[in-house]
Amino acid sequence: MTMRVFSISHHRQGLSEVERTSTTASDIAADLFEHPGVEGVMVLSTCNRVEVILDTDDTVTTHRLRGALTAHYEEAPAWDVFLGEVALKHVFRVAAGLDSMVVGEREIAGQLRRCLTDAQAAGHTSLPLYIAVDEALKTSRRIARETSLEGAGRSVVGVGLDHVGIDDWASTRALIVGTGSYAGAVVAALRGRGVQSLQVHSSSGRAAEFAASHSCEHAEELCEALREADLVVTCRGLGRPVIGPAEVQGPARFLDLSLHRDVAEEVRSLPGVRLVDLATIQSAVGPAYAADTRRAEALVELGVSQTLTKLRSRVVDPAVVGLRETVMAMVADEIGRLPQRQLSHDDAALALRRLATRLLHVPSTKARAAAEHGRTHEYLHAMQELYGIGPDVDPDDLETERCPVTHLKVCDLDSSQSQEAM
Repeated sequence: MTMRVFSISHHRQGLSEVERTSTTASDIAADLFEHPGVEGVMVLSTCNRVEVILDTDDTVTTHRLRGALTAHYEEAPAWDVFLGEVALKHVFRVAAGLDSMVVGEREIAGQLRRCLTDAQAAGHTSLPLYIAVDEALKTSRRIARETSLEGAGRSVVGVGLDHVGIDDWASTRALIVGTGSYAGAVVAALRGRGVQSLQVHSSSGRAAEFAASHSCEHAEELCEALREADLVVTCRGLGRPVIGPAEVQGPARFLDLSLHRDVAEEVRSLPGVRLVDLATIQSAVGPAYAADTRRAEALVELGVSQTLTKLRSRVVDPAVVGLRETVMAMVADEIGRLPQRQLSHDDAALALRRLATRLLHVPSTKARAAAEHGRTHEYLHAMQELYGIGPDVDPDDLETERCPVTHLKVCDLDSSQSQEAM
């Protein structure tokens, strides 16, 4: 398995790029799965990130995969690319909420779990990819049990709403500015707190459709809606403020969820105004959970190490399965050759000797071949690895015609088979 992750996230490329990239995320998995050398693929698309997680063979280059991804966009996203162990660690940190806006938020683990389930249902997962993501989710749950980060990171929206200073949510008149990736989560959070009056405005022209699908009112004029609102939540993230001092006509509370401000910093100093932004949210929860964050990072390192060991052991699975099938086929064949009567001790002994002879035929002939080609020590090392036979076998014994373990000659195998046929 070669694990690769192509990533667009809130804190590296910005929310606007996350939103742009997410528009075609649902089509990426099926197309990439048909790409030569891709064994498994899943696409995690959330408000904060788009993560394309791949299991590929060594013949696939990152350049080719980037080209396949770029085909889905008019303008190529500025993907961050993680490879191998670094990619695995990235998935673990994402699952644990350590790469989130608010460290420790738990929504991402549920989103990743649903993403894995959907990929399985579509037949897009490989065993190594499933193991990697499943182990990341297990580590995420362990972090939730052994640290207090879960309390700190319920969600960015939830933490932000906690800090706007509203007690009576039922009578609050709320306005959402923007229909970007956070807007749906904001609606759900406000409804969950009992907000009844909820308007949405967007300069993109999508507000009417969004309002209809989320049971909100469409606010056509921003200035008028601002005058009526007690709480304004912005989630445009287009890189420039849309609300400045001139647009604020009276007391209000603002929650700015954009990396690049929607609400100008000058608004903070206006009378009767309270402004909560991402910096406010992060400063409120970060220092208090520094020790928990360090513990979580240590658990991630442990989980990654254990998962790498588990994945490496899976490499030999096909060989182990083949060995088991070969041996069981021999056993079944010998059972079929047993006399159709009550078996005697001699019958059982003969059957076991016959099976042992067949099992030892290849190792015995390989011993002679190893000696003939000057590979005696390699053979003995392999025998020790496979059968646990120690190095007390003299390499010179391999120069004889007898197997150093069974003391059989190759001709003995032929004679045994002749006796069995009698």
